[in-house]
This record gives sequence, C-alpha cells and structure tokens, in this order.
Amino acid sequence: MVVAAAAAGLLRPPVLPGCGQGGRPLSGAARRTGAGVALALLSACCFGTGGAATKVLGEAGLTPVQISQARLSLAGVPLLVVALIRSPRGLRVAPRDWPVLAALGAGSFAGVQTLCAISVARIPVGVYVVLQFLAPVIVVVWLRLLRGVRQPAPVWLGTALVVAGLLLVGQVWSGLRLDGVGVLTALGAAVALSLRFLLAGRALARRDATAVTALGVSAGAVVVDLARPVSAFPYRRLGAPARVGEVTVVPVWAVLLWTAVVSTLLACLCALAAQRFLAPATASVLSTVEVAAGSGTGLLLLGERVTAVQGAGIGAVLVGAALAQLRAGPTRTVRARWRRAA
Repeated sequence: MVVAAAAAGLLRPPVLPGCGQGGRPLSGAARRTGAGVALALLSACCFGTGGAATKVLGEAGLTPVQISQARLSLAGVPLLVVALIRSPRGLRVAPRDWPVLAALGAGSFAGVQTLCAISVARIPVGVYVVLQFLAPVIVVVWLRLLRGVRQPAPVWLGTALVVAGLLLVGQVWSGLRLDGVGVLTALGAAVALSLRFLLAGRALARRDATAVTALGVSAGAVVVDLARPVSAFPYRRLGAPARVGEVTVVPVWAVLLWTAVVSTLLACLCALAAQRFLAPATASVLSTVEVAAGSGTGLLLLGERVTAVQGAGIGAVLVGAALAQLRAGPTRTVRARWRRAA
C-alpha cells in the first residue's frame, strides 16, 4: 500500500542523493525526470504481466467475463479510495458526463479485459500485446480522417512500420499461422484501447487523471457485473490450483489478486504518477515496453516462444509506435477542442 500511495502522489518520493556529470549533484528537474521514467517503466512492466496471468486463469477454468469481472472489481474499489483522498470533487459526475464515462468504462476497460482473456487463450501473449499496440495507429487514422488533424510525415512512417511489423508477426504469407479468433479479438482490444485514448482526453477536460481512471475502471466493473451478476461468480474455484509453467502451481485467488493489484491497480497508479514528471509523448513511448514485458512473461512463465521473423515484427512495431507517438501533433490543441466542444 505504501508503494501504491507513493505512486499515486499521496506520499512525496524521497530525494535520493545522485551525481551528474563531473560529480555534480543532479538538478531537481533531472531527478523528477528520472522518477518519471522509473515509474513509467514499472507501469509498463506491471501491465505486461497481465496477459500471462489472464492466460493462466483461463486455463484454470475461469471464463473471460469472470476474469474481467474479478480484475476490475478488485481494482476499482482501491482506485476510488485513492481518488476520494486526492480529488473528491473529481468523482462528482454531471449527467452530461455519464455517456463519456460509460463508454470509457464499457468499451475501454471492460472491453479490453474481456477481449484480452479471449485472445490470449488462443495466441501467444507477446503476439497479443503487439496486436493491441495497433491502437495508436487507429488513433492517428481516426484523427486524420474524421477530425482533420494533420500529422507530420514521421507519424505516417511510424504507422507503416507498425503495419509491416504486424504482418511479420502474423506471417501472412504462410496463410496466417495464428488463430483467427485470437487475432480478431486482439484487434478488437486495440479498437477498445483506442477509445481510451480518444475518450480520456474529453473526460480529463473536467477532472484529473486519478478520478478518470477510478471512474473508468469502476464503470467497467459495473458493466461486467450487470452482464453477469456477482452472485454467479464461481467462488469455489478460488482455491483451485492454477498451473504457471510446467511445475509451479498456485491457487487461483493468488493469480486473480496479481492481475487486480499489480497488473491493474499498481500499473495505473504508476502511470498516473509518471504523467506528473514526463511529457505525454515520452510517457507514451515508454509504455511500449509493455510489449517486451508481455513477451518476456509469456516466455518465462508459460514457455511461449516466437519465431525470428515474429521477433523482427515485434521490433518494427516498437520502433514504429515510438516514432509515431514522439512526432504526433501536440495534444494541447486536441484537448482545447474537446474543452470547447464540451
């Protein structure tokens, strides 16, 4: 809880002694940037473990809806508490804000988690994470075609690299070696994730990121709970064994707790804290480390391997996503338009 509180900004991070070039102490700006980078990387690694944990839960007998229900419900309550402490006014929702928050919760949070559970049951976790990172490309295309936001040439170069990387990952020249349903649900998760990028800016026009995340996760939990009542959850399965790798066996409740606390709660809080120290473009690029984290946990915990060609595709996606996000147009203009529209 101390780590979570520090990540959320409730506790000030300690000022650690450090030296710059020539033995001179690091400036305050350098320390803040270093803290932001560390928090962003920790957030990406925490998010990256979610795919492997979700796959373990699916193999233990939980359905995608049940996994999403437990993950969002367990993470939503602590996030609401943090938001209530930090910015209680941000939790006040006017009737005109309900559609945006409902779409954010249902599409972005509940949709991504449920589609993730379906996808990772059929394709490797690392491949799923790569396909999910098609979301920035969807956002770029949507802004250009529907909002008329022009992007510089490097953004389109990065977009082309992402598409080329995805083709390599899927090895389409071999008749698509990946499971079709797994690929389609991963692409659906990318669409749902793009909704988060597009809708969150509108929600952030009236409240801070902590409140938006807490309300979004909670709304997603409510949507899943309405689709499947909490009373129907298979609580007896919580003590059942879940196999991680070839020999390790842990109870289902421990894996569920990991997905909720580490892969969702801690990941979100670290991402929010990183935004206080880093520019949006920098934070976005660092988030692509989630691809490496997802592939790594899939390899270490589940023994999933990717071919050399697929590895090259993953690298192309990372470079393309970084290039597109670093060179994308300023977010202030878009956010100003959202404020005027609101």
